[in-house]
Amino acid sequence: MSEYKRDYGDFLVLMGLGAFTLWYLLDAISVSATPQNLLLILPLAIIVLVIIALELILRIKHGSLFQGSEEEPLHRTLPVVGLFAAYVLSLETLGFDIATVIFLALFLILKGERNWLLLSGYSVAFGLSVAFFFSQMLPYPMTLLLLPS
Repeated sequence: MSEYKRDYGDFLVLMGLGAFTLWYLLDAISVSATPQNLLLILPLAIIVLVIIALELILRIKHGSLFQGSEEEPLHRTLPVVGLFAAYVLSLETLGFDIATVIFLALFLILKGERNWLLLSGYSVAFGLSVAFFFSQMLPYPMTLLLLPS
């Protein structure tokens, strides 16, 4: 007879993310509560906190709040961590636009995507859209290779 063991990992990650989001939001407000300062931070914080609340509500409703999920083995997680580190280190050299497109494409390949049309289309469209959005929204110049700064 196997004994059920509660898994608190997912719950602790959600609580940690929520606490960090609240701390970051309150810190940003204490520095400057102007609309320019909170333009990106406040909506994103609200979205993150709503998603956390919905996740907790759904898990409580389904009785799976402390139920473990099937974990990915470490040998499948480490390449993603390495890819993300390479992405961060390449931002200044390749530019945010190109580095994001390459990161997305390689991430999708690591996750098993084999449809080259979908892979390249999504990577280029989403990567360049994100780079363009941030280049227009942030008040300081970004390193971009393809898109105009």
